[in-house]
Amino acid sequence: MGHEGKPLRGARLEALLDSLPAKPGVYLMKGSSGRVLYVGKAKNLRSRVRSYFRASGDDRAFVASLDRLLFELEVLVLPSEKDALLVERDLIAQHRPRFNVNLLDDKNFLSLRLTEHEFPRLMVDRRRPRTGTSDGLGKSGRGRAGPAALSGRWFGPYPSATSARQTLRVVQQVFGLRVCADSTLGRRKRPCLLHPIGRCSAPCCDLVSKDDYADQVKGAKRFLSGHAGELIEELELQMRQASAEERFEQAALHRDRMRAVRTTLSKMPFTEGGRLDLDALGLHREGGSGAVVLLQVRQGRVQGVSRFDFDRVEAPAADLMRQFLLQHYGPGADLPPEIVLSSLAWQGAEGEDELNLLADILGERRGAVVRVWLPNRGPHRRLATTAQDNASEAFRARLATSNTMHGRLVRLQARLKLKRFPHRIECFDMSTTGGRLSVGSMAVMIDGEPCPSEYRRFRIREAAPDSDVGMMREVVGRRFRRVQEGVEDGPDLVLLDGGKGQLRVVEGLFADMGVSDVDLAALAKGGPGAGRHRVDRERVFRPGRKNPIALRPESDELFLLSRIRDEAHRFAIAYHRKLRAKASLRTVLEEVPGVGPALRRRLLRDLGSLKMIKQASVSELSEVKGVSRTLAERIRGFLKEVEA
Repeated sequence: MGHEGKPLRGARLEALLDSLPAKPGVYLMKGSSGRVLYVGKAKNLRSRVRSYFRASGDDRAFVASLDRLLFELEVLVLPSEKDALLVERDLIAQHRPRFNVNLLDDKNFLSLRLTEHEFPRLMVDRRRPRTGTSDGLGKSGRGRAGPAALSGRWFGPYPSATSARQTLRVVQQVFGLRVCADSTLGRRKRPCLLHPIGRCSAPCCDLVSKDDYADQVKGAKRFLSGHAGELIEELELQMRQASAEERFEQAALHRDRMRAVRTTLSKMPFTEGGRLDLDALGLHREGGSGAVVLLQVRQGRVQGVSRFDFDRVEAPAADLMRQFLLQHYGPGADLPPEIVLSSLAWQGAEGEDELNLLADILGERRGAVVRVWLPNRGPHRRLATTAQDNASEAFRARLATSNTMHGRLVRLQARLKLKRFPHRIECFDMSTTGGRLSVGSMAVMIDGEPCPSEYRRFRIREAAPDSDVGMMREVVGRRFRRVQEGVEDGPDLVLLDGGKGQLRVVEGLFADMGVSDVDLAALAKGGPGAGRHRVDRERVFRPGRKNPIALRPESDELFLLSRIRDEAHRFAIAYHRKLRAKASLRTVLEEVPGVGPALRRRLLRDLGSLKMIKQASVSELSEVKGVSRTLAERIRGFLKEVEA
């Protein structure tokens, strides 16, 4: 629908929107070359697609640019929203659209695969089967092995190649499953070296029966699925039966397997949840970058922790997690009966209907009921919180050991067209109450991270206390006089909390002081967007630019600027409150009958501060020279009245 060599807009777009059915389905947005730019699902195709072209709160980059990017729109009507969700995932896997979330890259994660064979093979594999497309719109993923080639049961993915291969080695030692290729199995005449060291039962040479090998495979599945406790009980029963039947060699084999499983199990940390079987998911994001952490809990033990990093993803958290769940729990995946999410991982969702849809889809893949939910209390909540905390820590560790933050700063420099790389950013903010006790603050960010030791605060001395721009000029001027005197290092970028007024006054200040090598910007909240997308956005004003730069809500650029702006605001408010509390208490002391200047000084000297005077008891106050019991009770009464 559309194309004709021109973007889809105007009368052609309206006619197309009117023709869309009010039914569930998926829609494909295509560019000038016919390449799919975005795939979405809808409960009602007509209303969902139309929402992209009317005033809304959707600030994703491609939405604001649809009037020039969209050349063709294709829709597929489906029986239900659940079918639409499945087909959406298939089409994303097939087309890899530019503006869809694609968290998992098969090349980055190792899994263990137990093949479907008379004597199944356990192997490390990077490939994962994808759901085949069910819409007839195209072939399965390009350059990937088909479903038959990747059939079997999958376990993982594992956080590193080392952990995947260590797990494979343990399973070999305990259960003796083969690791050789099918072609090798068919032509081997004698066992390989793994057999004499107890790491393969040699089905290639008929040294193990089909039934015994099937039991080994069953045990390996239970072990890899985290049901080691039940496996130990079963092995112990088999050991006792074999011993009772005087099959001592078989009993010894069961005993050794049981000991090996117990040793492995002892290395897994417990949780608080008894014998819970679940996956807990946490999400931490800063702008378009972040991490998802998955805790695999089986029979009350944390069996594994996996981390999935992402960059430049501006989709809402709920959309991001929805795609993660569908991508991670593909065919053959190790699906638990419960998946719990932290509340931060499901922000932006419209309700629980989507969770129920996901649960239905994952339940069909598991062949049993799967519950996907956000716990509010108890061990489930603690596990979700643990996953969330681990996601935060994983992301911080990644920042410390990668160039992720550098890439953010590079994008900030390009977006704002800065002359200098923003290694050091200083943000200024003011705080006042009716012109009283006006203060300013300076927050500092170095290489993208707040640096509290460099923060500064200022009492307003010269500017009119009710003039925001005057106070901004005074504070920035005092800061840069120290820079010009060589007392302190200067910033690469000065960010002002305000709009055009603050920008103009500091721009004039820099001209008067001869400051020409520092970038300047002002960040203002609110303001209308452009065209049909009239929504409140953060705007950045820059010298020499008439129109402000509108930043998208989930962008890395806005995250950096709003983070330091919020720090400057918090620091200014905290200083202003401190001064206000001091001034209030000092005024109260001056009003207490019988407390003169000399006695106020003694109270401060003996008790240490105005705060300590406020917290002092009658007995402590009466210990100060010149303060009688009656006067101490009067002072305490005045202070209590102020607190009330």
